[in-house]
Amino acid sequence: MSNWKNFERRVADKVGGRRIPITGRKGLDIDHPTLDIECKYRKQLPAWLFKNAWRQANEGTGIPVIAVGEYNSSDIFTIVSIDTLVKLIKEK
Repeated sequence: MSNWKNFERRVADKVGGRRIPITGRKGLDIDHPTLDIECKYRKQLPAWLFKNAWRQANEGTGIPVIAVGEYNSSDIFTIVSIDTLVKLIKEK
């Protein structure tokens, strides 16, 4: 079985969703009542973001979050661990 399929299954299991098979897919990878999840699985993730920034975010005592933006864009994206996301959803 493909590594990316296993990754999608792991994500679905963690959040309590269901992986949508590629044959029945029109958009998202995971069917979930509140989250719209698109999975991306890569051999390597950017070190500046997922090693350096993540290490810095974990130096505090609160919930580690990375916020990223693009030059000349008002969009701001945040990154949290999936375990933290699940915990926050359950607390909601």
